[in-house]
Amino acid sequence: MANRRMINSDLFSDDVFMELNDITRLTWIGLIVMSADDQGRLQDNELLIKSQIFPMDNKTPVKIKNALDILEQNEMIHRYQKDGKKLIQIVNWWKHQSPSWASPSNYPPPDGWVDREKYHATGNKVVTTNWDTQGGFSDLHSTLHSTLPTGVSRLIDESEVKNTIKSDVKNENTYENTRDVETPVGGTSTYSDKVTSICETYKSKTGKLDIKDAAMLKDLSTAYGVPDINNAIDHMTAHTDRPNGSYLRTILDGWYQEHKIRKVYA
Repeated sequence: MANRRMINSDLFSDDVFMELNDITRLTWIGLIVMSADDQGRLQDNELLIKSQIFPMDNKTPVKIKNALDILEQNEMIHRYQKDGKKLIQIVNWWKHQSPSWASPSNYPPPDGWVDREKYHATGNKVVTTNWDTQGGFSDLHSTLHSTLPTGVSRLIDESEVKNTIKSDVKNENTYENTRDVETPVGGTSTYSDKVTSICETYKSKTGKLDIKDAAMLKDLSTAYGVPDINNAIDHMTAHTDRPNGSYLRTILDGWYQEHKIRKVYA
């Protein structure tokens, strides 16, 4: 693994970086220079990352996880699972890194990602793979049922999202589909109506709704009430110009931990 990593001189004037808290800033730099391999990849494990970046500091794993959540919200890292492992890919790795050599990763890449390799193999042979290419995410248009890479967004038609949600709901247990849940104005509605309502609010407030966000909203609707989710959407759009489902989850989970809201498990 190469020891030299590039940190751009304009990092500290970057508008996103300037808004990060101190721990998240150090975590971001630490991921680049300490944790990531030559392909910008690492295990999504806050205990391991803490030991690499803050070996002598009394930083709790929760603080590291929160920092990773913020980096994900800002589309600086892409979190995914492959071969039973939780992994992280630094999104703009090949935009900022220009090493002379790059070893293969021990972890599989996320879907749509192109590695760049150049290393010495047995017999002092030099092996190169995609070395003359740009590298990074290559597929900007994922299919409906694949996870969009962080940093790549895809706008889709509202009816497409509704049909996807309705299809998912139909495949669930009949009791789960027809159970009643609270609505913001009282009364009850079906679970599918609740999810559709949240998705419509999200799209009207953010101006977009991709499949990844729709899936996150569907998950959030099983734990939090509609008014709380709508309030979190308003809070998110007021504090960032990069709204996304992961950011919304962090807001709601934070409010829950602060005992500002309750979970409904609807």
